[in-house]
Amino acid sequence: MPRVPHPQQVNFIKTKHENKPILKGRTVFHTTKYLIIQSTAGLSVYQIKTMGNRLMRTITSYIQLSDENQTVTLDFSEIDPTEKIEIIKKATRHLKKETRSIVFKSKFEHIGLALFEPPNIKVGIIDIIPPPAKLQDQVQKAQKQGLIRKETKFQIKTIDILKEIPPTTYPIVFPCSASTGKKLIFLDADAQKITNLNQPITIIGCPVTFETIKELNPKIPMQRIDICPTHYARKETTKNDFYIVRCCRASIQGTQIYSPKTKPIIALEWEPTMENFLDAIYQGALIKNYANSPF
Repeated sequence: MPRVPHPQQVNFIKTKHENKPILKGRTVFHTTKYLIIQSTAGLSVYQIKTMGNRLMRTITSYIQLSDENQTVTLDFSEIDPTEKIEIIKKATRHLKKETRSIVFKSKFEHIGLALFEPPNIKVGIIDIIPPPAKLQDQVQKAQKQGLIRKETKFQIKTIDILKEIPPTTYPIVFPCSASTGKKLIFLDADAQKITNLNQPITIIGCPVTFETIKELNPKIPMQRIDICPTHYARKETTKNDFYIVRCCRASIQGTQIYSPKTKPIIALEWEPTMENFLDAIYQGALIKNYANSPF
């Protein structure tokens, strides 16, 4: 659902021409990522990329996010433009089928921007338990609070990783503490114990888990059971426009985007905020519509 850029990332330009403006080569302030163009035909919105390391930078590429018929203007002058969830709640009430961007006046005389994915997109959610599935909870909360289009469809798959444990006599290592009802070793709570182990272990985890174990105990023999949500998404055969998962790699390096041209997967950190989740929906739709773009 919508992306609400920080107001410092948004710039407003007036032009007398009705045709698409020539943006490539134009200079903008270094924080600018989005341009609102006001022409005689109305408002349109673009996302841009720039080059340079000075305060003013040159536009090198851009994509149009909405034309004059897809851009709506509203007055949110009582709302701080950085209060993204409040803006989303209010903006969603004014959505039409064709709406892609809402340009709004906000508190402190800022011009703000809320960006929307097309209606009827199909989002695959793959999450694992235990602990409880956070992405499923965020879908339910976003729907209940009116933060996403009613037409957006979710296909949710929750995988119980306790069922992935094979018959074994080895100690079993889980990546993080959770209520399992089983006698397990937890990587986050029992690191010192893992360091001192001198027998083979079975690890239920992902590549980050395996790398961490190797750092703790380089010579320990491991039976690896891969439960990475990204890997599950790659194997999924259900037709969705893109997938959203949680990922340990993203917790280290930030949001990851995998296979954007074939099966887009947006991997969020393990404890994503609602803003992270909503932005992932917009990002997935953007990748789906602009698979060959630089964004």
